[in-house]
Amino acid sequence: MDNKIIEAAERCEHYRLLGYHCSESAIRAISESLYIEIPEMLLKASCGFRGGGGGYGGRCGILEIGIILISLIYGRIDPEGDSERYSYLVRELHGRFLSELGSCNCKDLQPFSKMNTPDGSCSIIYEKGTKIVTKLLLEADKLLAAHKDIDK
Repeated sequence: MDNKIIEAAERCEHYRLLGYHCSESAIRAISESLYIEIPEMLLKASCGFRGGGGGYGGRCGILEIGIILISLIYGRIDPEGDSERYSYLVRELHGRFLSELGSCNCKDLQPFSKMNTPDGSCSIIYEKGTKIVTKLLLEADKLLAAHKDIDK
């Protein structure tokens, strides 16, 4: 496994232990490990995604952070800009979450993690989710190059 993936997962756990929620921990850990500059405003904006959206149990906060990071790197600012590149990567991220974790929703992931950790935390999801996002970001350019429907 790539050292950056392991580093991101370890940093995410570090931030969890400091008291940051999943979305806050993941954006900090992944951006630091991959040298992605994140403005303070985006760090603050990441807070509400915790617990599937403020504790609602919807989509995993780490998955949401993955979408934010994909959009930050591959997104557009012009309505005429390409939307297929980031859309493809977001679909791929969802697929990986489903394949590797069994769900994209916090309400499904949280009970499994809490039952399988000594401290009853979501540390398993912090680790695995961060690894999934980091790995995808590291592979993104190759994935896009191999995807036949995307214009270069």
